Amino acid sequence: MNTDRDWEAPREIEIKLHCPSHDAVRERLTALHAVDLGLMREWNEFFDTPDRQLSERRIALRIRTIEHQSDGRRESLITVKGGRPAEDIQNRPSIDLHAEPAELAAGLFLQLGYRRTGAFEKWRHSWMLDDVRIELDELPIYGLFIELEGPDEQRIMAVRHRLNLDALPPERTSYHGMLMEYLAAHPEAQGILQFSDRHLRTRR
Repeated sequence: MNTDRDWEAPREIEIKLHCPSHDAVRERLTALHAVDLGLMREWNEFFDTPDRQLSERRIALRIRTIEHQSDGRRESLITVKGGRPAEDIQNRPSIDLHAEPAELAAGLFLQLGYRRTGAFEKWRHSWMLDDVRIELDELPIYGLFIELEGPDEQRIMAVRHRLNLDALPPERTSYHGMLMEYLAAHPEAQGILQFSDRHLRTRR
């Protein structure tokens, strides 16, 4: 029988790059016969205790609702992420659980006494090349990013090189960090970072 000391959380190993455009990398992915996993619209909500105990421990508790643009399918994930080291390659504990029905996930945390600390919208186009997942992300205000996530640093960096992304600067700030930064500077946003209706109509 395993004890609490025997258990180790799965780890997320990834690098995030800031980029001016997704066009070149999308063309490169197609040329390399990467698998197109589709376009998704996400809604990400973060929760913490009233006295911000999770933030003090550098833990992020998130509910992500995903709307697949190909067929309208919706799914929801509960994610707990550990502290984020100040390095180009991020290697941290990360636990994902599917939540069903999705609309009850937030209610669960609120019932347990957690509070919603912020939410942001994101567009994500996902691809797979070898065993590395490539995410072409767009955030309101902050713009375009590319995330490469894989089983280890060597394979991530090899795919980065194959995609001609070596010159793009790594972004060490998490999306959660960007959200908190924005909300601190814009209290009128009422805890939400999202696209305008006009942008959503154009993006679809």
